[in-house]
Amino acid sequence: MRWLIIGVLLTWPSLTSAQKATDVPTRTGPYLGVQPGAQDQAPGKTAVRSRGAVKVITWVGFQMSGQGGRVFVQSTEPPEYNIVPGATDEVIVEFPNTRLHSSNDGRALNTGWFPTAVLSVEPKGLKGNITRVVIKLREVVGYDLRQEGNYLFLDFRPPTGPITPPKLETPEPEAQ
Repeated sequence: MRWLIIGVLLTWPSLTSAQKATDVPTRTGPYLGVQPGAQDQAPGKTAVRSRGAVKVITWVGFQMSGQGGRVFVQSTEPPEYNIVPGATDEVIVEFPNTRLHSSNDGRALNTGWFPTAVLSVEPKGLKGNITRVVIKLREVVGYDLRQEGNYLFLDFRPPTGPITPPKLETPEPEAQ
């Protein structure tokens, strides 16, 4: 009986750590951002809440979903939005009564290296608690817009023309 108790005590820490490991979803790869359906909270954003009537956009992201690509916006509450006119090769979504959580959330996403219709995504905080997300496209394509909970999804159709990578600005070599 004494050996049975010692055996249980020796294996007890490994059983509890294995149990804890299965309770938390595991993530693969270096990406630590939001992945709708797999990881809904980015590190450091679990306690973000709306500020009175002003909602907070916690993540603007891009996914290689289908051949056209997906842009998604996550906020603290189901977002209100308006599609506003812009250039023919862009989709502009404005979120009234909304602010970006941090200046980091306003960084542009250069998605032109992915073989999708989306070239870039640029979120901006405007005066009057308005957040604007400008999605620049390779060519004019259709898209499906849907809202699920605190997410707004824009699923773009694939481009019809050839996909070429963006041109890099290369400095001229200095003459010696």
